Amino acid sequence: MLRASLVIPLLREPLEWLEQCVRSALAQSEVCEVLVVVSPHTPEELLAALRRLRVDASRLAVLVEEGTGFASALNTGIRASRTSHVGFLLADDWLESSAVERCLSHRADIVSSGLRVWNDDGQREFLSLQRRPTQAVYETLATIERKAAYLEHFFLFRRDALIAVGGVDETIGSTGADDFDLIWTMLEHGATVAVIPDLLYNYRDHHGERLSLRAADLQRRDLARILDKHGVRGDARERMLQEHAVWFGAPVHVVEAGLHSARECAPT
Repeated sequence: MLRASLVIPLLREPLEWLEQCVRSALAQSEVCEVLVVVSPHTPEELLAALRRLRVDASRLAVLVEEGTGFASALNTGIRASRTSHVGFLLADDWLESSAVERCLSHRADIVSSGLRVWNDDGQREFLSLQRRPTQAVYETLATIERKAAYLEHFFLFRRDALIAVGGVDETIGSTGADDFDLIWTMLEHGATVAVIPDLLYNYRDHHGERLSLRAADLQRRDLARILDKHGVRGDARERMLQEHAVWFGAPVHVVEAGLHSARECAPT
């Protein structure tokens, strides 16, 4: 019996990126159910590629999102999954082959791993953006908000814990719905967490279409909705808006380079 499902929401990505993403899911050392959730706007070229991949993989299912948008696509996959655990994989990105197996070795509602960040062709790693989180650092963080912000992809969830909080909130927009608000909400409901430093997720940092590259004002609006939901007001709200908004609207490596230059130029 399969223990884990990987949900891949798909709007439109370059064909070669999608193929790398799906193949990495199908090649997991822990055999998984792979659920690609497509939009009515997904191009036929990508749908045809998924049909070709399905010929060789009975574990690959293609679903049409039941609502509208990113959060709805994730929820469609969560509901359709038939396993005890569910992981999220974005169609720009790919997994190391041991990702699911390593995460399943930990008993927690949320397992969060380290990641690597690559350029658009997936050939050059941005080493300064490599991230190795640890359980020890996570445990020192004083607030649920800071704990939620510390955790990043790869995420493997206990499915029952996702269902208990209603899945991904479809009312707050797209920015942070999967990797900030969902985590925050689960932590408020007492979810247990395991943090592993293994570099299991490969994030493709590019200039093309990606939720983190939407207009900065739209992303600030989504973040404000998250803060409203969790009752954050006053100075704490302004601090969080400023801290998060720095990363809106540009690839991570571009923002990081700008911040580095600013630090270099700052008076001592």
